[in-house]
Amino acid sequence: MPPHSTSNTTHIGFSATLRVMCAAERHDEIEQVTGLTATHQHEHGEPGLFGQPWPKDLWALESPLPPDTALGEHLEWLWTRVEPHQDYFRGLAAEEGVDVDLFCGYRSDCDECGFEVQPDALNIVQALSVPLEVSVVFT
Repeated sequence: MPPHSTSNTTHIGFSATLRVMCAAERHDEIEQVTGLTATHQHEHGEPGLFGQPWPKDLWALESPLPPDTALGEHLEWLWTRVEPHQDYFRGLAAEEGVDVDLFCGYRSDCDECGFEVQPDALNIVQALSVPLEVSVVFT
């Protein structure tokens, strides 16, 4: 279902990313075990945005769907790729010192907008037993 809006000219965008943090020594292993290629990865201390060093290691798989695609579809795209490897990612998430989450973005130029996510799109959250983080930005 499309995002709810009070105006036909409202711009809304979504994104969804599976993040594995604080496990730089596992980046190659993740790709070897799952066959998935990170859309972004870096190690702690490498130069990052604006020349500042990254505070944490990161291996990320981001949905390539356009921002005007519903959040549920972004999550379903990730789940399609991650589901065959759910035991592996759940194991990573359970390891001491390794942080795994689903980072979702919601951008809007409307101050009275919202969105919904169908229950099936949240299968990935339950199956991996990881937090769902949503960043909300109003432009």
